[in-house]
Amino acid sequence: MDPKISYFQTFIVASKTKSFSKAAKRLGITQGTVSNHISALEKFFDAQLFLRTPEGVDLTPEGKILYERAEKILDLLNESKMLMRAIHENPEGIIRIYASTTPGEHILPSIIKEYKNSYKNVDFEMTISDSEKCFKALDEGLADIAAVGYLKNKNYEYTIIGKDRLVLIVPPNHPLAKKGVAKLEDILKEDYIDREVGSGTREAFIKALNEKGYSIMDLNVVMRVGSHSAVITAVSEGYGVSIVSEIPAKKAEDAGLVKIVPVEDLDIVRYLYLVKSRRPKNPSAVKSFWEFVTNI
Repeated sequence: MDPKISYFQTFIVASKTKSFSKAAKRLGITQGTVSNHISALEKFFDAQLFLRTPEGVDLTPEGKILYERAEKILDLLNESKMLMRAIHENPEGIIRIYASTTPGEHILPSIIKEYKNSYKNVDFEMTISDSEKCFKALDEGLADIAAVGYLKNKNYEYTIIGKDRLVLIVPPNHPLAKKGVAKLEDILKEDYIDREVGSGTREAFIKALNEKGYSIMDLNVVMRVGSHSAVITAVSEGYGVSIVSEIPAKKAEDAGLVKIVPVEDLDIVRYLYLVKSRRPKNPSAVKSFWEFVTNI
């Protein structure tokens, strides 16, 4: 069994006091415990460290070698501990985030900005992808944190960072825009702009379709694109209709690009999550950011 740090502390005190009983008294342990610690060190180094004398104990030549280095070892360990504590209090370095479109483009930027007001030495590398690829990056150690629109499973440590409603968008001059309301059966009749496989938005919409007795096969999908902005562009240019996050949809509607149409028999609300890697590359910075987010 490898020796513990406390064994070296016992060894140093015994060396200085030249007595196991005095070392025990100073350390607040029994003399038997002192003997056990020294015995473990002697076994580990395969050397006798002390000579027993009528007055107490003296270091052997091997013991003197260890004594010269043991204090340095403990000093380095204490210094390392203090430096680590300083990093916890003042984290630095990079946090790698993989984020799906909605949280990555519309939720996280303001959170990160607020966090960096207090922790200026932490920087962020954000990669925008679909939720499935975000989980893959997390599992492969490419990401410290993922920001996603659904949970793959609940084996991850996660926290909710927002709530998102999915809405129907159509071109501004579309008949449904003029009508001002739609039903699910109307969507099934239209050309549909779909998100890529692995998208959290797509997963939420498929789940809602299934609950209504339909599947993705019931949609007339004319193209599949990789982001909300690409969907909005396709819809605004008249290629079809789509279900997207309400956050970018409102911005696009305000810009006159699309029209949001309420769907009477379809109400899709989902949560947005931060998911933490089990082994982040920069644990101190990730811990600091995670505590910041969970206390907002």
